[in-house]
Order: sequence, then C-alpha cells, then structure tokens
Amino acid sequence: MDKKFGGSYKNDNSGRKRGEKRKRDDGRKEEKVGTEEVDWLALAPRAINVSEFAEARVTEINSMMKAIHSKGGTRRVFQTLPRHMRRRAMSHNIKRLPRRLRKQAEVEVQKHKRASQKQDGGSQRKSRRYRRKPKNLLDEYQRRSRKHAWLETHIWHAKRFHMAEKWGYKIPQQPCDKSVRASYRAMAHHCLIQDKSYYGMIEVTGPQGSLLTCLSHLTDTDTGLTFASASYLNGARHGSIMLYKHNQYPHHAIAPVDVLWKPLHQNSAEEEKVEDSVSADKFQSTEHRQLWLWVHPSSYDAVLEELCVAFTAVPVNKKKKKHKKMKVEKVGDGKTDDKVSDVKSGKECDMLVQKCYVSKDCNIKITSLKHDMVRFHLQGPNSHSVLCEILKSADINTEELPGLDDGENKASGDSEQSDKADTKWWETYYQSQAEKEIHENQSTLWKSLGDFQRSSQLPPNCVIALTVRDPRLFLPEKKIKVAPSGDRNDSVTEREDSMSRHLPNTACYSPIWDKNIRHKVSKDKMSVNDVNKKRSELVVPGSQLNLGRQENRVPVLLLHNPGNRDNNTQLGLGGGWDLIIPEGWGMGFWMALVYAGGRAGGERDSLSSAKQQGTPHFPHSYPDTQACKQLSENNKQELEAKHLRYPPDKRPNFTKLGVIAPHNCPWDKLVSDWNDFDVTQGRTQTSNKQTEQKSHTQDYFVLRSRAKLNCLDKLCQPERNSKPSNDITTRHALIDQLLRENQLSLICVNLKMVQRGVVTAFAMVCLPSNDDIKCLHGNKQYGGPLEPLHKDPQKALKKLEKKLKTKKGDSELDKTTKSMLLSQCERLSDQDTMDVRNSCSRQIIGYVTEGCHRLSMGVGCAIAFCSLPGLAQLLKDKQTSKHATVLVRNTNSLQYRFAYIDVVTKL
Repeated sequence: MDKKFGGSYKNDNSGRKRGEKRKRDDGRKEEKVGTEEVDWLALAPRAINVSEFAEARVTEINSMMKAIHSKGGTRRVFQTLPRHMRRRAMSHNIKRLPRRLRKQAEVEVQKHKRASQKQDGGSQRKSRRYRRKPKNLLDEYQRRSRKHAWLETHIWHAKRFHMAEKWGYKIPQQPCDKSVRASYRAMAHHCLIQDKSYYGMIEVTGPQGSLLTCLSHLTDTDTGLTFASASYLNGARHGSIMLYKHNQYPHHAIAPVDVLWKPLHQNSAEEEKVEDSVSADKFQSTEHRQLWLWVHPSSYDAVLEELCVAFTAVPVNKKKKKHKKMKVEKVGDGKTDDKVSDVKSGKECDMLVQKCYVSKDCNIKITSLKHDMVRFHLQGPNSHSVLCEILKSADINTEELPGLDDGENKASGDSEQSDKADTKWWETYYQSQAEKEIHENQSTLWKSLGDFQRSSQLPPNCVIALTVRDPRLFLPEKKIKVAPSGDRNDSVTEREDSMSRHLPNTACYSPIWDKNIRHKVSKDKMSVNDVNKKRSELVVPGSQLNLGRQENRVPVLLLHNPGNRDNNTQLGLGGGWDLIIPEGWGMGFWMALVYAGGRAGGERDSLSSAKQQGTPHFPHSYPDTQACKQLSENNKQELEAKHLRYPPDKRPNFTKLGVIAPHNCPWDKLVSDWNDFDVTQGRTQTSNKQTEQKSHTQDYFVLRSRAKLNCLDKLCQPERNSKPSNDITTRHALIDQLLRENQLSLICVNLKMVQRGVVTAFAMVCLPSNDDIKCLHGNKQYGGPLEPLHKDPQKALKKLEKKLKTKKGDSELDKTTKSMLLSQCERLSDQDTMDVRNSCSRQIIGYVTEGCHRLSMGVGCAIAFCSLPGLAQLLKDKQTSKHATVLVRNTNSLQYRFAYIDVVTKL
C-alpha cells in the first residue's frame, strides 16, 4: 500500500523474496539441546486409552455432570431452558416441559404443596375467593396482628396511609396523597383528625389521701400543676404532668402523662363537700377516688412499673380478658369498606391481657386499660363544629320513645320477660331522677355550645361528658364540610362570656367511668349489617332512621385542648378536642368525623403540628427520657446506613464541614465539655475539679422549674426601660446563682431566624463573636459568617499511601506523617474523646431537635436544647437593649445564620 493512502511498508525478516510463497508450518517446534535438535511432538503418544483416562478423572466428570443437571439459585426447572423453548404454561403444567425435566419438576410441585400445607395448618391453600370471604378474613387479621397490635381504624388507614411498625403497634405514618402543607391547612383553618388510640390508659383507684401521697414522689411542684392541684382534683379539667422516677427529681424523667380525675359527687347539693375535699386536708381524705392516665406507648411499661414502685403494688393473678372477635362489615352508605370491629364475642386474644396490681395493704389498685378506650384527636377551628355535627344528645325517656312497631307492643308474656332480661344499660343507669337531670343539663349545655364558633372560647382543658346517639344512623350521603355558625347576637355573646369563665359543675359527670357500662356498650353494639337492613326497610329511601329503644346510646368524654397560648405565635393554633369513646365504636365515630369534613392525619402530621406550634413533641424533644434516647439511637443507625449507601462524591464530607455528630445530638459530651468550663471566670477548670464533676456528667437533665425558666426567658428579652440602677453585676449574680444549682442541665429554647434560612434536625447552636454581632447591627443584610473548611486526615492518609506505593522505600518524614494522620483519624472516629464545644470556629452551646419553616409566621423556627453554662455565657455577653441572638449552622453547610432565642417555659 502506498504511503499516500496511509499505508507503510513493513520489514519482513522472514528472508523470503517478494512473491515467494510462505512455507506451511506443520506445528512442530524444534529446540536445540546443545548441538542436537529435539522434536518434542515426536515423543508424544500416538493414541490415548479412553477408559484409563476417564477412570483417572472420574471425580471431575461427576462434578461437571452434577453442575449441568442441577439448577442454580432459586430458579424453577423451566427457567433453566433457553428462552426460545420456554412456554407460559410450564409453571403449572408439567407436560409442557421436555421429558428429561418432568421428574425434577414433579419434585418441585410436591415440595411446594407440602410448604403451603404447613403454612395453612396442614390443609391445602384455599382459593382467593374463599380467603376473601368476611368470615375467613378474621383469622387472617388475627394472625397478622399478633406481632403488632392493630387500631380499630387500621384497615381504613392501611388503604390510604403509609403504615409504620412502632412501639408494638401498626400506626398510620403519613397519607399517600398529600404533603405536610395540606395537614397544616387543615389544622389552621379546618379540622385535622388523628387516631391516637395507641396511647395506653392506666386506671388507679383508692383513697384520695393515699393516692396523692404516693403520687407526690413522682412529681414536683416546681414543674407546675401536679396531681393534687385543685383544678385537676375536682375532675372538671384534665392536664399534662411530667413523671419522674421515685424521688429522683430533677433527674431520670420518664414521660409526660395526661391526667383526668373522676368527679367526686354528682349532686349539686353536695358542692360544699366537693370544695372541702379539694381543700388543704386533701392528703388526709379517705374518699375513694378514680384516676385515669394516658401514656405514650414508648414509655407505657416504664410508667406502669414506676407506679407499682410508688404504691408498693404486686401483680394479681387474673384471668385473661375475653376480647371480642373482629368482624369485617360494610360502613357508610352501603359501599364496602373493610373494618375491624368488636361485635361478636369469641376467641380470646392472648395479646390483650388485662394487667392488675394491688398494693400490699390492698387499698390501692392499678389496672392496665390499654385497649379499653378509643381516643381521637381533633385540631383546628372547625373541630368544634364537626363534633357538634356528629354528636347528638340521646333520648333516655323510654316512655316517649317512638319507632316501636305493633308487633313489639302486642308481645306475649314470654317476649315481655325476654325484654326485661335484655334491659339496656341506659335504662338502668338513668332510673334515678338526679341522673336524668344531669343528662338534661349536659344536653342543654351542648346545644348552647353549638352556637360557638371556636372551642378556644371555652375554659382551657375543660371536660364535657355526653350520652349521644349512634352516629351511623345520620351519616350524610356525601362528604360535607361543616362551617362554624354565623349567627351572632347579644345572647350568644353573653353565653360565651359566661362559659369562658366556668362550666356547670355537672358537665363532667359521665357513666363511662363504670367498667361494666363500658363493656355493656361495646357488647350491645348493633352491627353495620343490621343497621343497613333497617335502613333498606324505610318507606322513604334516604330519610333518617329512627330505631327507638333499639338504638344504641354511647357515653363519651370531650377533653378540651386550648392550643398555642404563646404570644410569639398565633394564639389558639392547634387547639381542639379529644374524643374518648368505649372500645368497639372507633370505626363508627371515625367515619362520622370523616364525612363531616375532618381530614385524617398520621404520626408525621402530629410531629409537624408540634413544629408549627413551637411546642416540644414526645419523645423527639425530651432528651433526658429513655424513650428519646432509644429513638435517637435507632434514627442514628438508619441515617448512618443511608449516608454510607451514597458514593463519596455524592454525600457531604462531615469532617471537612467540621461536624462531629451529623446524625445525633451528643448531649452527654456537650454537658461534660461545658461543665469543665468555668463561666464565672471565663476559663477551663482545674483538673481536680474536672475529675470531681466528670463522674456526674451522665446525670444531665432538662430544667423544668417554671420560676427558673421564666427568669432565664426574661434575661433573653430586651430591656426597653433599663435604668442605671439595674447594674450588669446584678444580672451576672443572678446567672451565677442559677449555674450553681443546675450546672448539668439542658434548657429548651425556641429559635426564630433573623433573616432567611430553615433549620434542620441536629443543627448546631453556637455563640456569636463580638465581630459577628457588630456586623449584624451594622448591616441588616448581613447573612452570617462562614465556617472555614477543615482538613480531612482520612483523605490525606489515602493520598500519602498512594504516594508511598510509587516509592521504593519510606522516608522517616513519610512515616512520621503517616503516624500523625492515623492518630488524627482515630481521634475523629472516637466521639468520647472529642471536644464538642470547640469543634468549630464558634463555640457550640446546643443542638436542634426539631426544625421547620413555620407557615404561620413565614420564617424558619426550631426547638433546640442548650447547655445552661453555654446559655449563661451568651446572656452575660448580651447587650441589655438587644434580644439574645445565637448562630445556627446545619450539618451539611458552612454558612452560619442568626437566630433569636427564647426559653420555653412550659414543658
């Protein structure tokens, strides 16, 4: 080929001329041994004995044949065929396979049959049509709910929500259709409903003096109202109380519990006795009282155990509670909607064993009512209107009840005797005139409250008891959105003014406190199938169904929630009601709430509501409780595993960002570092003092004393009218006094961004320098300082190892550098030896637990916890006329942002 076409001549070292044919190579290689040439091919044997050759390699042949005929992995026999030979019917018809594979396929079929029979209890697996029959769905639901308990609204939620397995329950996590913003709109402008029946209930009964004396060891008056508070003790209001281990305050917090006392008397003539019972001699009273506690499931066992310690109670051998059988029914307007309800008495459920404990003197009894009540949480301004729509006061006068046909009126003597045996619970309970008057007063009160536009106009935390009709009887054909009443006149305004101060004393009396009545209400519940049959017999379709005496009467409790009462945020945000009903009635009331315009939410929406209100959410923002520590450890493992699944160039390098704990909040290390720092002198303490106090670093706690928190919050606020007499030394002396008493405490604070920025969980709260404050006050557009990039010794070590591979020998300098980098890597990997406080250019004083963009204010806000010495250092350096300001930095950023800090005074 010519060179101009890109070709080139090659040197031909073969020695032959152009055009001469190449000699054929017969494959024989000749070597010279010394001066003689040896032909190795000629020495090879001319023939091979096949039998001897196969006998010598029989093991290799057997293994090869076994690998050929055996299928690999979990593939079926027909999947071993080439794709062009496969047929769709091979999976169930063996004759479609080649003959050589049919025997192996038959073995697979028999093996699958034996496995299915073992799973179904020894019988062949039934068809899907048989398994989907309502009577057979029960067994499958019972089997699936053994490991994690189901709520009564589980199947309704499972079709519309992402379900999560938490705390021994199947809990609705979040809806499949909308995001957090839709839930906020429902909470702020409409009605958000949540099923919180997984909150366990504990009943404590006994003499009032003994109860209050023992319960006083689990609380403290510094934190606010306790069990002995007069507003709680008369049963007219409910409240939240923080529990601690026996005589361990302020350390070893357990959980906040919702408290409700049963009212003492049910006679207006005995009001003076009620006042005497809640007076100063309440600790000596021998009146038999009943107390209900609602506890979060993560701390239910811990609270129950601590109550047994306080009352010196021991378990009592009690028969298993016969839990009623679940049944799949039709709900609503006839459309099929699977529901699990307690309507038939049947199998015992081992999971629902009612625990009972009795004190040694047998005066106090503790009973676990974990599955005896259903609790719905309603939030939003329309929650009051929604409840007024579905809760209709029941008629208890049997003589004037309509709806009884002639056949019942002309019943024989035998039928009359059966009717007497089948006496309704409300007929027995409301026999006395006093109970009838109480019911009439409650009905009149609820009717008058229907004119109220919002529940925030009522006394906070009030309790209202009602006996209502079955809400399934007047469900609307379509979903409606109930609006508040628009009628406003002078009489309604006067009633609002009177009701806002106090409710009638008989408003909280209810038959739901009686266990026998609760069980009777659940047992006598009319099934949805029977209700639909009665509705189909109506002469005018669509008219209201009136069952007369056969209609169920349900006792309920309404617990008022005032919502946000902080002046810094929207007043009343998140307020509403909690609806308490007996077991078995959950789905009936839930569908009524949904059809009345309530929007269903899950656990994520509950956390989002707490963020929007600026209140701590349990257990996420209770770092001194065991439930929060366990949750933090689980979240840390999940986030670390998710972080490592990304490649190094697609995930943040936290070492370079200067973030020591990107997936958790190291509270113990933070408290230990600030405990070593003497705020009064502004320097690190001596080694002797460090060793004395390091032994107590594991006992950090959250400060919940109302008086001290109010004092700290006042120091954070700007002093508008400061006088020269208010010297700085007075403030410093007050701060030093708080430090001496609570050196190891954490303070819950509310952060509000000065300008832009949204804070996320695990963000660092840092002290600003004097230059940072000057830049902020001098330039309103100043966003904040930047954290300089940190060196990553792990990355430098990899570069050094790569460099050493190219060299033949290691120099002394390289060895020293390598040992230094290794020591730095070990120090960074061990959080126990790291200095959290000085890990960044700005000193860290706390961490964020919950952060979001607060839609009601239009700025980023967060809930954080700061070490008291660090907060004291901030307050000492703060200007008197300015609001306390801190720096906040997210874990994936170098940018610091300014935020105003306020102390949360009610925990």
